[in-house]
Parts: sequence; structure tokens; C-alpha cells
Amino acid sequence: MALSGLFVCLPSPALADADADRIARLEKRLMELEARLSEQEQETKEVKTLAASSAAGANQSGGSYTGNPLALDIMANSAWRNLRWTQEEQWAGIRKGISEEKVIELLGNPPRSLDSLKPRVDKVFWYETSLRDRSTALRGKISFKDGKVIAVKKPNFQAVKQALQSR
Repeated sequence: MALSGLFVCLPSPALADADADRIARLEKRLMELEARLSEQEQETKEVKTLAASSAAGANQSGGSYTGNPLALDIMANSAWRNLRWTQEEQWAGIRKGISEEKVIELLGNPPRSLDSLKPRVDKVFWYETSLRDRSTALRGKISFKDGKVIAVKKPNFQAVKQALQSR
């Protein structure tokens, strides 16, 4: 006698939990990859901007970007040394959940901010000192969603101190 019938296969709670864990891990990995991609895209944009401004400065100053007073100021580190955000203690109050206004109150206006095309991020504040010298550059990044901090990457103050001491 042949058996025929309709079998309904319902997922077990264990399978549903495993799928939820897998999805959560994949979403976390996706967020990390998006962040890395964003950083790489930003660095590429910075290099292109710096190259364009250096080329323009070289054309205006007789072949050298050092003829540009702004370039000299930046290279001498005097353009940023007294800004609040370059002080390690100012970053102590920066944490997830605080408002954009509070960030500006603590650190000052960012040297650069971008509206994000990512659905999980509305805006990104970039606090940076140098595009050329990575060893002594301070680089901080704060991401916002709905006007609140959702991610913070503080500058590595210790690495900069060590790099400056080893010179």
C-alpha cells in the first residue's frame, strides 16, 4: 500500500534560534564591512583632495606646495594644536546615545562632516589633523543616527605620543 499525504515541516525552536544567531552574526559582519569600506572610501577621497590641492598650490607658488601659507601652517601642526578635540580628556564624555549638539559642545565643530548614504547612519563627524603623516595624525570618527551617537572611534592618543617620542 502506497502512502501519500502532505507533510508539514515546522521549524523547531532550536533551528529558529540558530537562524536568528546566524542572521545577527551576518548583520554584525555587514556593519563592520560597511564601516571599513566607508573608511577606505574616505581615505581615497582625502588623498585625491590633497593631491588636487597640492597640485593647485604648486602651480600657484612656482612649483612647490610649501609656498602655500595654509600648507605650511598645517605642516607645522599649528593649525590644529589648540583645538578642543585634540585633547584626550575632551573625548571622555563622548559615548553612544549622546546628542550631536553635546558632541559639538564637548569637541567643537568637526573639521569635516558627511551625510551618510547608509541606512543605519545619518551623519559622520571626522576629527582629523593630518592626511599625510599617519604616525602622528589624530583621527577620530563619530557616527550618528537620528541625531544621537551610535558609534565612536576615538583618536589613538597613545600611539601619537609614542611616535612623537621616538622621533
